[in-house]
Amino acid sequence: MFLKPVLKMRARQQGFTLIEALIAFVILSVGLLGIVSLQALSKTSQHEAIQRARAVSLADAMIERVRINPAGVQSYIDSNPLGGDPNSPEPSPNCQTLLAEACDPNQIAEYDLWLWERALVGTSVQAAGANAGGLAEARGCITFDSANSRLSTGTLNVTIQWRGLQETRDAVQAGETVCGGGAAGTNPNRRQISVNTFVFNEDDL
Repeated sequence: MFLKPVLKMRARQQGFTLIEALIAFVILSVGLLGIVSLQALSKTSQHEAIQRARAVSLADAMIERVRINPAGVQSYIDSNPLGGDPNSPEPSPNCQTLLAEACDPNQIAEYDLWLWERALVGTSVQAAGANAGGLAEARGCITFDSANSRLSTGTLNVTIQWRGLQETRDAVQAGETVCGGGAAGTNPNRRQISVNTFVFNEDDL
């Protein structure tokens, strides 16, 4: 008469252990999904940070090129926006290898812009036949405001925009500079950095 309750208790204990295993499996699955999602978010944020750092580096590189060649500043600003034609032919003469005296300021500017455009889209790195070393859908714009009517002394602005991985908020709002692409406030994937500096040409004195 006392054996039946014992058998029933054992049966209940076996079923309860199975439920515990199922609950542990569900909790573990949710935890693993959270880890995977966190890793994906981390990779995305890391990529965005790398792209922004690269954009700042490219903007600084162009600023230094203009500072070295201030007499050609007007030629730098006549090609906005850059980045749409990474396969454009190399300008002649090659102002990077020849002596500085062999190229005039406008030729140096043309060659600088050609090199910069290739750096924007990353032609130096190829993956599956496509450019992979630059910014996605990169565009670069250069503007210049002369000071006191001097042709090559004034405020230089270099703007770079590209496409981010995720939709957030358009980096270009109404009234701001659009460096290629759609109108301001219409592209939530658009990222942009803008660097300002002052360029001085001693020949303007």
